[in-house]
Amino acid sequence: GISLWLVPRSSQAADIVLPMHARPSLAGPPRSPASFPTFHPHVTLASGPDANALRAAIPQEQHAIHVRFASLEVGEKYFMSVYVAVRSAAGSPLENLREHLRAALGEKAVPPVAHMSLHYIDDADAGERARTAEALRSELWVMESREDDEQCIQLACVDPQAEDARELVILDGFDGEEIWVVKCEGPVAEWEVLEKISLTL
Repeated sequence: GISLWLVPRSSQAADIVLPMHARPSLAGPPRSPASFPTFHPHVTLASGPDANALRAAIPQEQHAIHVRFASLEVGEKYFMSVYVAVRSAAGSPLENLREHLRAALGEKAVPPVAHMSLHYIDDADAGERARTAEALRSELWVMESREDDEQCIQLACVDPQAEDARELVILDGFDGEEIWVVKCEGPVAEWEVLEKISLTL
């Protein structure tokens, strides 16, 4: 089908893909070629069969949304294998947008949990999901803490090819400045970005 993705500004996306592309020190190669594909960092806002309906559901003059990372989670579904749950409290800009999309497109169009996936891992490699999350923690790609009595995480974005250790960037969230309309059919490598919509800054 078609999905609406809230994506980070390009400089932040370039940093976030570093921990996404880091294959933690696991037992061996995955069993399935569908495991650990490369994809652009995003929070899926809604999905459906009709690109025009999805596009029309985006509010006019939608402002950019600052996304805050909440926790590292392991799921039982391919598209929620290892993911970062993001803060989406009632009344927040992100939840207001999700609520608007639910009203326009139906409850099932909007994911129940606002999240940014780090890895898609096929059921054939299901055991790697928890191991991958633990490796992200132990290798310090993901750092967990509490803030104002709420759980939060930071991503350590370091380029292993960089000569200077000062290249390390720490992110506790991202600025969602575009919504992409993406055709998500077939293997992840074949997904197609149909349109990029800039949000009001």
